[in-house]
This record gives sequence, structure tokens and C-alpha cells, in this order.
Amino acid sequence: MTLAHPPNRARCDGMVDMATKLEHTVSYPFSTDRLWEVVTTEQYWRDLLDAMNHDKGVLESFSHDGDTVTVTCRQVVDADKLPSVVQKIRGGDIVIPRRTVLRRTGDSITGELGASVEGAPAKIEGKQTSGGDPSSTRYTAAVSVGIPLVGGKIEKAIAEQLNRLLDAERDETLNWEAGNR
Repeated sequence: MTLAHPPNRARCDGMVDMATKLEHTVSYPFSTDRLWEVVTTEQYWRDLLDAMNHDKGVLESFSHDGDTVTVTCRQVVDADKLPSVVQKIRGGDIVIPRRTVLRRTGDSITGELGASVEGAPAKIEGKQTSGGDPSSTRYTAAVSVGIPLVGGKIEKAIAEQLNRLLDAERDETLNWEAGNR
């Protein structure tokens, strides 16, 4: 994973806009064709959310239309699992609406991902690309938190948690794929 702060960017309202960049790659022991079979299965997403978020994760919508899959879900991070810098600013659990759109393009899968935090000025916007046999997925994203003075610290904490989440989702994908051949 790579984290970096780009130069400050002035917005039209005079405020400074910053974001923490994230790059992360996960690998699979199966082909991109098999990965596509997995991610185009609604039950995979239900099982993934259950494994990652137990009774708090909700698959709000799933659609598979030709070469496009769109997934909208809500995840919850328990307050006691939040980084301390986040706990100091915001008490209680956080709810994260998340949307993923994946497209099959030739021998690869490309996608856009987005997530936010309900009731907080935090968002993640990114892209992912999967390819190869065995397959790997490369994620690039920007994490932005619009809180003066501490936003950068929170962005870094979110990016680190996102890195762990992507690894955990990869592990659950391996488990799911092995049990659903």
C-alpha cells in the first residue's frame, strides 16, 4: 500500500482540498475468468458481507446486466474497532454506504468504487483493475475527510483500515470460491 498527500489544491470557495492517495494490490490463485464468475454471483456478495460484517452488513442492491455488475451495500464499523483519532472526534459506530460497479472488458475487469461515512465529511473514491491468470486486482483510491486540522490524520487512519479490509475481503473471496466451485 502506498499513501501520499498531494500538493494542496485551492477550491473555488477558497478552502484547501486535500486527499490521501491509496494504492493496493491483492492476488488470487485463480483466473480473472473465475473471479468474474464469483463477482457476478449475488450470493457471493451476501456471503461476503455476512463474513465481513456479520448481522450489520446489508446488501441493498445487486444487478448483473451483461458485462456490468453493480453492488450497493451498507457496512458498519463498531466504535471499539475505530482508530483512536476517529473515536475522539466521533463517538459510536459508523455506517458506511458503499457502491461498486465492475465491468468485464476483454481479459480484464475494471471498476469504480465509492464509499462515504454517514453524518461525516468523509469519502473514498477509487478504481480497480483485475487481470491475469492467476488474477490480481489493483486498487487506486483517494480518501478525503473535510475536517480542519485533523482531516489528514483521519484520512491516513481510514486508508490503513481500507488496506486491511481489502486483504480481508480477498481472504473471504478465496474461502467463498473454494466452497462454491
